[in-house]
Amino acid sequence: MWSLLTHAWLPARFKDGRLGKIAPSQLADENIIDIATPRADLQGAAWQFLIGLLQTALPPEDSEEWEDIWHDGLTEQQVTEAFARLEHAFQFGPAAPSFMQDIEPLKGDPIAIGQLLVEAPGAQTTKFNKDHFVKRGTLERLCPHCAALALFALQTNAPSGGQGYRTGLRGGGPITTLLELKHTDATRHYPLWRKLWLNVMPQPQDESLAYDARIFPWLAPTRTSEKASGITTPENSHVLQAYWGMPRRFHIDFANTVEGHCDLCGEHHPALLQQITAKNYGVQYVGWRHPLTPYRRPKKEGGELFSLKGQPGGLVYRDWLGLMWETQSENNEEYPAEVVTAYQSHKLREPGLRVGLWGFGYDFDNMKARCWYEHHTPLLMLTDEQWKQLKEPIQRAVANAARQLSFLKSALKEAWFDNPKEARGDFSFIDVDFWHQTEPRFTAFLDNILPDTDTPLTTKQLEKITDQEKEWQGYLRRFAMNYFDEHVFTHPEQNKLGRMMKARKKCFVIEKKPSTGKKKQEATA
Repeated sequence: MWSLLTHAWLPARFKDGRLGKIAPSQLADENIIDIATPRADLQGAAWQFLIGLLQTALPPEDSEEWEDIWHDGLTEQQVTEAFARLEHAFQFGPAAPSFMQDIEPLKGDPIAIGQLLVEAPGAQTTKFNKDHFVKRGTLERLCPHCAALALFALQTNAPSGGQGYRTGLRGGGPITTLLELKHTDATRHYPLWRKLWLNVMPQPQDESLAYDARIFPWLAPTRTSEKASGITTPENSHVLQAYWGMPRRFHIDFANTVEGHCDLCGEHHPALLQQITAKNYGVQYVGWRHPLTPYRRPKKEGGELFSLKGQPGGLVYRDWLGLMWETQSENNEEYPAEVVTAYQSHKLREPGLRVGLWGFGYDFDNMKARCWYEHHTPLLMLTDEQWKQLKEPIQRAVANAARQLSFLKSALKEAWFDNPKEARGDFSFIDVDFWHQTEPRFTAFLDNILPDTDTPLTTKQLEKITDQEKEWQGYLRRFAMNYFDEHVFTHPEQNKLGRMMKARKKCFVIEKKPSTGKKKQEATA
């Protein structure tokens, strides 16, 4: 058995550029600037693992204490003493309890250790030789370090996996949004603990808190879910289990090992792990809201909260507003991750400090991982008064883009097909092109309207916003027409030019002429 808290197992990057392994108990070391895993999904998992540790072991009582630690720094003694209380829950090896595995033996045939990675072909895929793109046999041996992180990543992001194989606490394929710290001076590097601390929230102190199975479910027999009543809620466990959810039942075989190089990180290890045992009907989570994930609620009556999931094309600026502020789209009420809301209350203002959002997650089609997406977006740091002034203009800008996209898709179908309403096929590439290609101009729109200070916007600044909105509308119209021309008139059919030109008119956003009074009419879209 070895400790996931004091053993050096996480790959990290240091200030001088070298790479090496660190233990979480070393987080106070200012020379450690980032995690450096061999895969993007494991990088996100490692950050969430460390954030969960800090939130569980070292939560600040309020914003004042959060800021005290931010300014004074973490000490090695603080981290060591806090993590010592969790040692019993973070042992990894053949004896029980072992991190994120059933405390009781599991019966069943062993499967390859590579099944801990979400894109690995399953038994049915392999049986029918459908593993054309992700081949079998590429991940057969993992070192214990990679296995522990892969296990955490799967438990955190578990997609649907067949009958009784539960999704993660946030549902399958959730989007995670973390606050990321940068400096205007690209040569300056913040220590890792500061980057993590941005994502730790104030939490009321509970002197009677026991670090038991209510937080770490692998410390007791699994709360299985064969029956409908076998659900796990924040009320019958502890809210901190959100960071340590265990929907899947696993046993790693620590006895059947070989010496060699890890198929994931490439490092040599004397005891590479080869197989695991899995069983269905693990913990079924109901009624949870994960602090690191944005949520949506349908506007229709009785709609329940659901976590934002990965979609083809990833996160686009249509989603940005709901990642930072409570707002509404056409169909949903949108709620940012709780950690983002908590950070907005700190109002950190330091020379050169820049805070943004790092969003990432898989796009799943049921059990199949289609793509991994990552996005880095600016964080809108606004006062409540500024938000009131800017909310509607920003929402209008996004709504105008969505409306223009709708016009463009309709126009393209009418130009391409004799019966556009009966057109069949995947037209999602148009959406992906539109949102990604217009994003730089939308970012410029935001830069032009966002204030530089915490004071409310003046009348002159508000008038400038109106002008910027009109410029944005004009840009969208020109983009749609150019896109239409590129995809329709490259090889036009002479007998269909009339139909094409008629369809092209849909790409125009019609603006009303100014009235004779002082007030000008706004564009209709």
